[in-house]
Amino acid sequence: MYDPTGLLNFGGIICFLIAILHVVIIIAGPSAYRYFGAGEDLAAMAESNSILPTLLTTFIAGILAMFGVYAFSGAGQISRMPFLGPILIMIGSIFTLRGLVLPVQLYTLLTRPRKAEIREIFFSLIALCTGVCFLLGTRLNWNFIFNIH
Repeated sequence: MYDPTGLLNFGGIICFLIAILHVVIIIAGPSAYRYFGAGEDLAAMAESNSILPTLLTTFIAGILAMFGVYAFSGAGQISRMPFLGPILIMIGSIFTLRGLVLPVQLYTLLTRPRKAEIREIFFSLIALCTGVCFLLGTRLNWNFIFNIH
């Protein structure tokens, strides 16, 4: 039988994996900041042992982990988080909007393959899939999430 909480559970797992990836980026250092698209400025600050890249990346990892907690809450795996429905919709919208650059990236890949970054296409695909998991998972669990009896 189909489990309507599966999409939110999957979205939560993805959020936790991305949060862990951010911790790995901190540990790996400047080359990881560059590879994952944080920008040359942040990578250079990491090279000069500035605390700012670590603080910023830790903050992002914390936000992503909280997104995962909300997904599990919406799936009924953990206790109900405050403002559950609106926040799940917001999270899904953030990931979906990030993923919507995918068609532009695919067009670039087809028309100017040397300018296309395959890893960026992969990151956009992950964001789009995660956003859809949150939005569709919220819709499928609407009555539970919004406490409708």
